Amino acid sequence: MKLLKEPLLHFLIAGAALFGAYAWMNRAPEDPNAGQTPSLQVGAGDIEWLAQNWTTQWRRQPTPEELRGLVTDYTDELLLAREARSLGLEDNDVIVRRRLAQKPTFLVEDTARRAEPSDTELQQFYAGHAQLFRSDARISFTQVYFSPQQRANAQSDATSTLQRLRDDGALSTAALGDRLLLEADFRDETEQSVSAAFGGAFARAVFSLEPGVWSGPIESGYGQHLVRVSTRQEGQLRPFADLREQVVEAWRSEEERTTKELYLAGLRKKYRLVVDDALKPLMVPIAAASSRQP
Repeated sequence: MKLLKEPLLHFLIAGAALFGAYAWMNRAPEDPNAGQTPSLQVGAGDIEWLAQNWTTQWRRQPTPEELRGLVTDYTDELLLAREARSLGLEDNDVIVRRRLAQKPTFLVEDTARRAEPSDTELQQFYAGHAQLFRSDARISFTQVYFSPQQRANAQSDATSTLQRLRDDGALSTAALGDRLLLEADFRDETEQSVSAAFGGAFARAVFSLEPGVWSGPIESGYGQHLVRVSTRQEGQLRPFADLREQVVEAWRSEEERTTKELYLAGLRKKYRLVVDDALKPLMVPIAAASSRQP
């Protein structure tokens, strides 16, 4: 009886009652699936999607045996993915993050690629992107090489030789300059092929020269060159009728790029991106892209 009168006991009983009431009022809702085996559902839409992807890739319908293999691989993938999530294997995994980022990108690009342009759209695209459908400009030229390894001043020697060539149009170049593993005469070359042989700066300089006269010195990775362009054929816009398939592919690539940019711009408006002040200068391209109007 004396124990029942202890204030400490009364305090403990009251505390236990309050704790029990709080726990009962804030108990977690019962999970209707508790104790049940987790399920994965595969429906007719999934099978249709698998068959459609196969058809897109192989340009034919899958056979029943091939379709069974696709379904088996798909269900195995679902099981492994569910187990990986249950184990938390996706946490802080850069590969998983990149794959997740790729999924909506693939969806957006696939949507754009499935679009079929009209002839009017293709004609407008062809006219607006003529630089994509021009044949390469071509050039023929002769070069005389002056080696900085074999001469005290290759540029000065090239300049003096240039004057001789201009003064005497019949002067042979065979005994002029130094030996180079590359040829002296080049015929019907594109800027890309000249760039591969001598470097981009040299190629751009040669394609800007006036035909029929000796020019230079022009520097390459080898040394100094005197160059005489004999012919230059400008690039020509190839006929649309000959390039229709190429125009379609270029149009689809442009549609994919534009659709993806608009999709990302929408995501940047949907989600608030918090960036440290010190990092904001690095985000300028993103800000510029998100402000681009459709």
